[in-house]
Amino acid sequence: MNNLLVPIDGSPAALRALAFALQVVHGRPDARVHLLNVQAPLLQAGPSKLVSPDMIDAELRGEGEKRLVQAEIMALSASVACVPRVRIGSVAAEIVAHAVEHGCDAIVMGTRGMGVVGGLVMGSVAQKVVHLATVPVTLVK
Repeated sequence: MNNLLVPIDGSPAALRALAFALQVVHGRPDARVHLLNVQAPLLQAGPSKLVSPDMIDAELRGEGEKRLVQAEIMALSASVACVPRVRIGSVAAEIVAHAVEHGCDAIVMGTRGMGVVGGLVMGSVAQKVVHLATVPVTLVK
């Protein structure tokens, strides 16, 4: 596995998943880690004269880029090539689409913290990705 996708939402779990992925590809000169932040589109009541769709898109992309900075630093510090990207849409669907479009060997992603129920519940995005993905998915708690 030399081409991994790591969704980054800025959470500690996502950064733990990235640390795990960086260990997996450590020492492989041809390895690449795709760092993906997906921004859910904002719901609009209707057309607005004050805020254009392009302005909303730029704001969402800017927020996504901010969330990728720490992950990029981690990858570069580990001497692993990284490809940061921001997509806008349904989070799980965009993660899976990115993996397919870029020929990723696997997806490594964090889950939200487990609650009282323990291991019976995982984050809804992680659950959807596991269901939709055609490549192996590793979940990191």
